[in-house]
Amino acid sequence: MKSIRKNRQFKQFKEDGKRYNKRFFSLVVVKNNDYDKTDFGLAVITSKKIGNAVKRNKIRRWIKEYFRRIENFIPFNINYLIVTKPGIFEYGRDNILKDIKNGIEKIRKEYV
Repeated sequence: MKSIRKNRQFKQFKEDGKRYNKRFFSLVVVKNNDYDKTDFGLAVITSKKIGNAVKRNKIRRWIKEYFRRIENFIPFNINYLIVTKPGIFEYGRDNILKDIKNGIEKIRKEYV
């Protein structure tokens, strides 16, 4: 798993990305052209509307750890961007991860 940090990669999400909207986050995916064919990229965006820094970082850690755990089941050649929305922290860790799992299953059907 690689971190997405470059501005051109975020522009690619905006221009070419396919968006899967959930109540408390949006999952945006785009074909991976930058990395080798056996890896994927991940970025998590949390705004200050989510809460203080502790809550925002905790949400990022939950999501990144989940992606590390299911790394073998994720389709490669795809970059993932998760944009969180207000209320996600109160929604709870288990519910967030369940929704991400459902989104990834939809992506697997489409891209694999």
